[in-house]
Amino acid sequence: MNQNPSHSQTSELDANKSQTTECALNIPSTGILYQQPPSSQQIAKANKQAKVKVFFKEFMAVSLIVGTAISTVVTVRSCSKEVDRQHAAALKYQLQFSASSIEGAR
Repeated sequence: MNQNPSHSQTSELDANKSQTTECALNIPSTGILYQQPPSSQQIAKANKQAKVKVFFKEFMAVSLIVGTAISTVVTVRSCSKEVDRQHAAALKYQLQFSASSIEGAR
């Protein structure tokens, strides 16, 4: 009774035997499949897509630069207008008190 029970259900594999079977597609033994060269329409389509991609990237870069410049100008202008408005309000406020003090001094 020298038998050892095997709990594995995997089959014994022979190292010399190939584990792949020949397919019905007639794949060459080199493993390299032949592929038809692309047609001129496919090449033209790929070139057009590449050109569109480059144009889009350049357009976005220019848009980012222009947008940054425009937003900077708009921000500076709005701040300048706000400073002018506050200055005018401060002068008006000061004139209220200086006019009343001049009338009170008479």
